[in-house]
Amino acid sequence: MTEQDVHNLAEVGLLSAGIIHEVKNALQGIANALYLLDREQGLEARAKTWIADARRELARALEVSHETLTVVREDSIAPVRVTEAVDEVLKTYAGKINYKHVAVERRYEFQETIQADPVAVRQIFSNIVLNALEAAPVETGKLVIHARAARTAKGKGPRGVQITFSDNGPGVAEENKRRVFEPLFSTKRGKGSGLGLWVTQKLVRKHGGSLRLRSRNGKSKSGSCFSVFLPAEQG
Repeated sequence: MTEQDVHNLAEVGLLSAGIIHEVKNALQGIANALYLLDREQGLEARAKTWIADARRELARALEVSHETLTVVREDSIAPVRVTEAVDEVLKTYAGKINYKHVAVERRYEFQETIQADPVAVRQIFSNIVLNALEAAPVETGKLVIHARAARTAKGKGPRGVQITFSDNGPGVAEENKRRVFEPLFSTKRGKGSGLGLWVTQKLVRKHGGSLRLRSRNGKSKSGSCFSVFLPAEQG
């Protein structure tokens, strides 16, 4: 690939980001209008149903535009303390955690900073945590988050941090394990865009890291464990 090709791809990326941003703003305006319309007095039940359908599909469109924008946006590298980023994500989902009574266990053995895009790192953790919370059973759900120093290539590669997210949900069926990172693939039966894990893998790879899934789908014991490695320095 020539230098001109790289420049052209960068231009396409910036143009795509601009278009998606404008589309997202327009969708948000429509969402606000539907919200106000839904609060109008005297609407028929049938109209309420149509509005609910429109808001649900619009939410999916906003999710897709948000996920896509995260991938194509230009990175802004800065020192990131990964444990603080995880804590911020958990605070964001505190309502869902409390509602389902999910027990969250933090095992932080890594307190250093890494050089990364703070927005992308939070998005990576957010997508994985949300998946775990949605999979976790009510009342007995558990999420264990473990951060520790690590290296790639059997200890000879770049140093960095490995963060594992382990849940006790139903796990991923064997036939779906290879597909969970595909775009638009989802096991949530119409709930969600099917882009979350695809975006997550893209963001991890943009940072020179890796993302792995281990999962059990048995009757006696089940659950999933996502393992994220992020290098301490950007190459």
